[in-house]
Amino acid sequence: MVLGSRRGLWFAALGTVLAVVALPAYADDPTPPPPASVTDVNRSLEELQAEAAAVQADFAKATIAYTNALKAAQTAEATAKKAEASATVSKNKAETERHQLGLLTAQAYQMGIPTVMGTESMLWSLAPIAENLQEIADRQTAITQLGSTQVAQYRTAMAAANEADRLTADAAGKRAAANEAAAKAKELSQQVQQKAAFAASAMEGQAADLDGASELSKQLQLARNQQALVRWQTYLTELSTAKVTPPAAAVLKNPAKLPAGLKPLTRRGAPVAGVATMAAAGRTVRVLSAETIRAVNQAFSLLGKPYGVAATGPDKYGCLGAARVAWQPYTTLPNLVGKVYPDYQAVPTSQIEPGDLLVMGSKSLGLVHIGVALDNGEMIASDEAKGSVVVTAVPDNLYAALRPTLGAPVKPQVAPAAASDAVDFRCGNTATSYNIGSGAWTWPLADGTYDIGTPFGQAGPMWATGFHTGQDFVAAVGTPVHAVTAGVVRVEHPAWAGNLVRIDHGNGLETLYAHLSKIDVADGQQVTAGQRIGAVGTEGNSTGPHLHFEVHLGGEPVNPMPFLATGSASMGWGGYSNGMIPASKLCGIASGHMLRCDAAAAYQQLATAYRAHFGNTLCITDSYRSYASQVDLYARKPSLAALPGTSNHGWGVAVDLCGGIEKYGTAQYQWMKAHAPAFGWVHPQWADQGGSREEPWHWEFGKPPSA
Repeated sequence: MVLGSRRGLWFAALGTVLAVVALPAYADDPTPPPPASVTDVNRSLEELQAEAAAVQADFAKATIAYTNALKAAQTAEATAKKAEASATVSKNKAETERHQLGLLTAQAYQMGIPTVMGTESMLWSLAPIAENLQEIADRQTAITQLGSTQVAQYRTAMAAANEADRLTADAAGKRAAANEAAAKAKELSQQVQQKAAFAASAMEGQAADLDGASELSKQLQLARNQQALVRWQTYLTELSTAKVTPPAAAVLKNPAKLPAGLKPLTRRGAPVAGVATMAAAGRTVRVLSAETIRAVNQAFSLLGKPYGVAATGPDKYGCLGAARVAWQPYTTLPNLVGKVYPDYQAVPTSQIEPGDLLVMGSKSLGLVHIGVALDNGEMIASDEAKGSVVVTAVPDNLYAALRPTLGAPVKPQVAPAAASDAVDFRCGNTATSYNIGSGAWTWPLADGTYDIGTPFGQAGPMWATGFHTGQDFVAAVGTPVHAVTAGVVRVEHPAWAGNLVRIDHGNGLETLYAHLSKIDVADGQQVTAGQRIGAVGTEGNSTGPHLHFEVHLGGEPVNPMPFLATGSASMGWGGYSNGMIPASKLCGIASGHMLRCDAAAAYQQLATAYRAHFGNTLCITDSYRSYASQVDLYARKPSLAALPGTSNHGWGVAVDLCGGIEKYGTAQYQWMKAHAPAFGWVHPQWADQGGSREEPWHWEFGKPPSA
């Protein structure tokens, strides 16, 4: 309660200061930065998310242990019941054989047939049929005359009895094991219930803080946009003061043939093509081309415009749309980021200048994002996570910088091609369900050899990114480390990790294993799921023995816990954890249901088409599901509900429908299968009839066909 109050006060105070220092769109003079930088506030938001991630990781671990125990208990119960059934059958068979022996013994006695069976054996054989054992026991003469036929039957009956006793003892042991497993599952179930209550309470307690942090992040994004604009206007003012008229791009193309008064701009001793310098009033002024300045001005004019998948304006812009508008009419960029790369000259990243096109991606994923470069390590880009065109930091997965004013490349530039089934990353960050397929997915350390350490997302100055990009597993030095699934190894030795094994699993999925004391695989080696790749250590930037484990999608780190728990996961969106999206970031659709706003818009269009065909409203039972509600559902239905933090309901991009759609083969279901994809809504393969979990009612928002 105290922590939440302090956060609320901090947000309110900082928001007030920001309101004081905010400037109009085109202020004449530079403005000092706000009292807390965007990075600081992003960390504050990340700190909230780190707390959520820690709770989710702890709860995930508990639920995984409970789920495994429940499966073990169910298996043990089935084994015990099977053993008990076998014991019962065997006991009945033994009783039948014993009864048959008694009849033969009595018959032999009546007929005077001799026997070699002893008195005790005869009594055992006659017990099932004799009414007066003492009377039979007194007839010693008859007992000694029983024949060999009865002896054979006696042996059969004894063998059956022994087998029945063995199976009965075996069943008793398995019943004890089943009872023990059930008790363990019950104990873990109680722990899950306790952790569920704690997790739900913790998440609900963060809701207001997240709303405040979200609003503050929005304010600071506006401040960041404004600061970048002021820096750009300062540069334009500098040109004007020096009486510099920006020349045409063609004039600056060759550093060796610049007009009088202009000199080459050098970076690391090399001349930069397309840019020059000029001496004015004792200062050296950088000179950009007129076309470049116009492109950057146009990019700034788009700030704040809403994000839209594949949108090209004028009201919304996709990641490529903003860059295309910025550089028109000088040039029209191709309609795919991958097609932009071959058409324009690439420049070294050390020579990036304002106006350059920055393309992001990787060799395994392809090119996925584009922005217009600014100074200060920033760019203008249409960002799905922010929901608009914004000034943002150039991400780590920068693939290349292109300079449109230099024209076509001197040497062919081939864009990396993604696999046909690669994950669809739009502008670097989207809520896309990712399944690793049917291949095995294991934990990197054997159960019982580790403790859960620092969770993904925890903020702190000891990490270069400002937050923890992986999940730590505390374990003794030398503890074997295993590949979580199949892939190709790359061995690295960065300072932060000491010894690092990176495994490329294809389709933009990578896993990283850091601080190893020993590496047992070679560069380029193909490994299988569960194969030993090294041992736990404390090399590099480490405070103690542990495995630092990361999962990367498209070069971006994501929370490993859902992958470890289920072998699949949903990617983050908007900087928020699954089920922790503030209401201000969601849009209503019907009857109190909420979705991510682009999904909501597409749903409304789908609902209109559905009504036009069937004449009634599209029936919906479930939409965005908070983490607290996911926990509650899992606590009540652990065998049916998805592990909390892994459901696409938690990203606001999934719905459960009714009104006939909830049954395979109905007219409503068939209509949805045929028409919903046109609006970006699809029925995931796993939910199809015959899929891993049949759910005809479940539909998810994917990439619209226009994208």
